Amino acid sequence: MFIALAVAASALSCNVEQAHYTLRTAPDITATFRALKPRAGSVGADDWPSHLALSIHLAKTNRTYWFLPEPDGTAHLQHFASTTDVTAPDWKPPSSDGGPRPLGEIDYVATDANYKVIDAVPRLGELAPAHVLFADLGEALWYRTPWDRRDGAPKQFFDLAACKTNP
Repeated sequence: MFIALAVAASALSCNVEQAHYTLRTAPDITATFRALKPRAGSVGADDWPSHLALSIHLAKTNRTYWFLPEPDGTAHLQHFASTTDVTAPDWKPPSSDGGPRPLGEIDYVATDANYKVIDAVPRLGELAPAHVLFADLGEALWYRTPWDRRDGAPKQFFDLAACKTNP
């Protein structure tokens, strides 16, 4: 109980780009947000106003998948678009209308420590949600990857586990 209270308290002062999440029933699956640095002249650079990328790492296979928070839509549904490795020297943000999306899109739901839904995608500098859910992550990792590179993930919340002081 003390650990849960400590994590909930840290959510009050943790910016999203410092947040480290673990999947509740599979703690070897982790998620972190990374600040995206503007790249002059990049097509699509203005299409991703959150200025964040999400990495989901699976320790079992040592694979990392990358996603970009899509700008808020009109239906109050939040999505993340998969992308290629944002740490690659030649990576450029894709256009929001297209570009490489290896795993398509995944749905996103975020909540505070009391499970009140946060009806927006995260943005650089904002406070980190206490819990995030990518309901179709398992489907994306299994059915949208080549048969010899399939990964699995249970449908479960990622919980804020730590707040890095130096992102």
